Amino acid sequence: MARIFLAFLALLLATPAPAAEEGFVIAPDGVRLHYRVEGKGIPALVVVHGGPGNSMESIRADFAPAETGRRVIFYDQRGNGGSTLTVDEASLAIDRHVADLEAIRLHFGLEKMDLLGNSWGGLLASYYAIAHPDRIARLVLHDPAPPARIWLEGMNDEIARRRASLPEADRRRFAAAADPMSWYRAPDPLPLCRDFMAILFRLYAYDPDAPVHFRGDACAGGPEAVRRQLLVNKAIWAGVPDYDLRPWLWRVRVPVLVLYGEADPVPQVGADAWASGFPDARLLVIRRAGHLSHVEQPSVFFAALDTFLRGSWPAQSERVAGPR
Repeated sequence: MARIFLAFLALLLATPAPAAEEGFVIAPDGVRLHYRVEGKGIPALVVVHGGPGNSMESIRADFAPAETGRRVIFYDQRGNGGSTLTVDEASLAIDRHVADLEAIRLHFGLEKMDLLGNSWGGLLASYYAIAHPDRIARLVLHDPAPPARIWLEGMNDEIARRRASLPEADRRRFAAAADPMSWYRAPDPLPLCRDFMAILFRLYAYDPDAPVHFRGDACAGGPEAVRRQLLVNKAIWAGVPDYDLRPWLWRVRVPVLVLYGEADPVPQVGADAWASGFPDARLLVIRRAGHLSHVEQPSVFFAALDTFLRGSWPAQSERVAGPR
C-alpha cells in the first residue's frame, strides 16, 4: 500500500500545473479584451493594471502571492497588450473603460467582485465602483492616482525634482525616450520603452539607487502595442481633463483599503482624500516603499491584502478624517 501511495504521489508531483486560463471578452462596442486567470479558489480578485497604456504584464508576475486560495483575474485594458489597439480618444474614454470592466464581471459570472486598482487602475476601479456600487464586495486602491486632477501636478513636480538629481546622462536618456511620437515612429520601440521604464521606476522607488526585484514587464504586449503605449496614455488623460471623484465617493459603501508607499511621488494628500472620502475606508502607509510598494515591500503588501480580502482590516491601517 505504501508503495502504491508513493507512486501516486510521484505521479502528482510530476504532473505539470494546469495552464493559465486565457481568452477574450467582447466589450459592448466590439473591442476585444484579452484576459488571463491565475490561481485557484472560489474567491476571485479582479486586478486593474496601471499606466494608462501598460498591459497586465506590468503587474501580473509580481502578484503571484495574491493567488493563494483564490483566482486572480487580469485583463489588458483597451488600447494595449493583447486587447484591441487604438489611440482614438473617443474609444479610450473613461465610460468605455468602465463598460469593459462590467463586461469582465459578467463574463466570469461574478455577482459581486473584489476589485484591486493599481496606480491609474485605482482611479479606473473607483470610476467603476461609483457607477456600479452594488457590484463590488471589497475595493483595494494600490498606490492609486489621486481622486482629483488638481493633485496630479504635485506628482509631476515631485518626479521633476527627483529627475533633476539623476546623473546628466540618465536625464538625457529619459528625455529622449519620453516623446510618444518617437515610440510610434521607431522601427523597434522596445529599446525606447526599456530606457524610459528603467529610469521611471527609479523615480518611483523609495531608494532610486537600490535594486528593485520587479518581475513585471511594462514593455510587454508586442511592438505594435508598445509603439502606441505613450499615445494611449496621453489620450486617456486627455479624456478626463478636470476630473474630481470626491463628490461621488459616498456612493461606495463597501470596505475600501488604500495601500500607499510613503515615498510615492503621488502626494499623500491624494491617498488621504480617498481614505477619508469613502464611507468605510482605511489607509495603510507602507514604510520604505514608493509607488512600487508590492515589489519594494512585498511581505507587508501581500499580508495586508490577504487580511483585507479575508474580511479584516490589516494591522496599522487607520481611518483618515481628511486630507492632511
